[in-house]
Amino acid sequence: MADKKTILAVDDEQIALLVLQKCLVPRFNLVVAKSAAEALNQLNSAVPDLILLDIEMDGISGFEFLHTIRKTPKCMSLPVIIVTGHDEPGFAERSKSAGAADVVLKPVAADSLIEKIEQVLKQPRQNPFGL
Repeated sequence: MADKKTILAVDDEQIALLVLQKCLVPRFNLVVAKSAAEALNQLNSAVPDLILLDIEMDGISGFEFLHTIRKTPKCMSLPVIIVTGHDEPGFAERSKSAGAADVVLKPVAADSLIEKIEQVLKQPRQNPFGL
């Protein structure tokens, strides 16, 4: 098996991080951040292969985090999958226009999450805004 890809999971809910850990650790290296500020700090030292990002967080929201990393050269093309409870019409389109590669709804189904992660990781990295 090839080297495991590293995923940064950003969520302020401990239970959500535990669910992601249970789903992903056998297949991926998982790094967790309990806030967007913590995740930004981690990105200063190491850039993962993909980010799983919650939107509703205290302090810096997921959308603010996404906007911030898209202005950082080393993170411009970093794939981000939004993991959220938002299923209202237009949310997925808003997420993708903000620079997300895809959206996964909570509660997370392990098989579909892994499938989406693998699909996104296979795609060539490009700036989501075409820059």
